[in-house]
Amino acid sequence: MRNRWIMTGLLVATGLLTGPAADSARAQPSAWDVSGNEEHPVWAPIGTYQHDGSGWYTGVEFVLMNQPRAIGHQRVAVRGFVDTAGFLSGTPGTFLGSGVEALNTNQFGRTGWSPGQRLTFGYRMENGWSFSASWLHLYDTKYSGGAGQQGPDFNNPGFNLENTVLFAPVFNFAPEFVGPVARNTNSIGEIVFGDLLGIWNGAHDMTILFTQRFDNWDFTGRFPVYETENSRSYAMAGGRFSWFWERFQWRTVALGLQVEGIDEGDPPIMTSQPDWAARYMNTLSQRMYGPFIGSGHEVMLYSGHGGAVGFGVECTGAILVNIIKERAKYIREDEATQAKRSWTENKITPNVNIEFNLTWQPVEGLTFKAGWSALNYFNTLYMESPIGFNYGAMDPAYEKRFWRCVHGCNFGVGYVW
Repeated sequence: MRNRWIMTGLLVATGLLTGPAADSARAQPSAWDVSGNEEHPVWAPIGTYQHDGSGWYTGVEFVLMNQPRAIGHQRVAVRGFVDTAGFLSGTPGTFLGSGVEALNTNQFGRTGWSPGQRLTFGYRMENGWSFSASWLHLYDTKYSGGAGQQGPDFNNPGFNLENTVLFAPVFNFAPEFVGPVARNTNSIGEIVFGDLLGIWNGAHDMTILFTQRFDNWDFTGRFPVYETENSRSYAMAGGRFSWFWERFQWRTVALGLQVEGIDEGDPPIMTSQPDWAARYMNTLSQRMYGPFIGSGHEVMLYSGHGGAVGFGVECTGAILVNIIKERAKYIREDEATQAKRSWTENKITPNVNIEFNLTWQPVEGLTFKAGWSALNYFNTLYMESPIGFNYGAMDPAYEKRFWRCVHGCNFGVGYVW
């Protein structure tokens, strides 16, 4: 064991147990040979290499990555309402209110970082070839925004309190989405019935939510190409699956006036019911499949008391077939009725990934790693206008995004069985 060429420097991320690729490499000690360090082997199940230099290996990493919030800027609602029946304005279809924008899809705030993990499992052969499978998963990242009854103009609620409610131009909807019949009063305090039509006309609360998720699977083979005393290069080839999943949600609540059970002379009470609230959801799923090729290079920075320290870089390129599923629907809060529409299309998505890692092997068979990686995808789709206001023929707009980069840092530990 004492002059065996071993290296677990990129064990977790690259899934590689390095070793000599030819008998000529075994004939002389290598700077990567840290099996003779002063530290004792680790207690099982983390153990030493097998006598022939082959064996199973695995690793676990924590990742913290940033992915772009791929959504356009679309106006959702303004302050006011449409006097559908004309009971307040005298003219049916008149818009009452300031018309000031109350909610837009750009009100999600700053982008955040997504935590996740990467798991690697593989096998190294005696000739230095290795084969591995790795899974990178980022947990859901959520962004939210909303608008309520009170707008920025506290001194101008409107003659009919029209600036305290919200309007979104949803049209062509089913009767089940009409909303409360009694919703406002006239100038002398009398309740007006049937004046406003639609949950989104004269609504009292609207919230939006955008959720992102990302997964990546790599099935990789690594093959030594060139070796020296303190560095080595290798080729990579395999298959890749990447998945961008995004969902936009928009919830609208309209309050109605309760007249039953109210004593004569008392003002009516504002109430809510499940059939007076509605949700709109737009889901964009992009699953990408294809082969990739690449290369990696490792160098030894230090070897001695305290273990070995190394640095490595990997770069891969892929041509992926992007199977895109687009789903949009309106659904009432009580789920009694809904309308939905779906599309499927295909695109070719080029992909380039690069990764840098600093590794430390304190004892034989155990490796710690810290690094940074960037996963670059070209020709993906994003929700330019996530809302289709035509209930009967929902048509949210999707546009091509030239470049999408998921990047961040990783920290992990790996071991050899």
